[in-house]
Amino acid sequence: MKKAILGCVLACFTLTAGAADLGAQAVDAAWTKAMLAGDAAAVAALYADDAVLVMPGSPALKGHKAILENLTGFLAANKVSDVKLTDTHYRTSGKLAVGWGNYSMVITPKAGGAPMTDVGTYCEVAAEKDGAWKYISDHAASDPPPAAKK
Repeated sequence: MKKAILGCVLACFTLTAGAADLGAQAVDAAWTKAMLAGDAAAVAALYADDAVLVMPGSPALKGHKAILENLTGFLAANKVSDVKLTDTHYRTSGKLAVGWGNYSMVITPKAGGAPMTDVGTYCEVAAEKDGAWKYISDHAASDPPPAAKK
């Protein structure tokens, strides 16, 4: 009996501890999957209605409609063939989670042209509402090009 109770307590602790770290990390995993699938609607669904998205070289996109329109255009014109998030860090407190790290994304224009790799850093805030985690702020910045050799 004591072993059964101890097992239940440990299982509950493990599930709770794991769930606490899944806020922004789970949204990142879904974002990566949807980008690789070229599914703009699935990517946009990961953003809250009042979210703000800043993509490299773009002004801030405010709200679900603007985010969906931009992603639809981007993914209609480009194929994303690889996404990597590295040196990732996540913190969750209650219904808010933050994540940050480095990214690389291989993008090929569908109209033709060589693939290009965008490399940079990102910082995000996600919130949980009604059991679903969504980005409320997502900011990515490309690294500057390497300095010219003299």
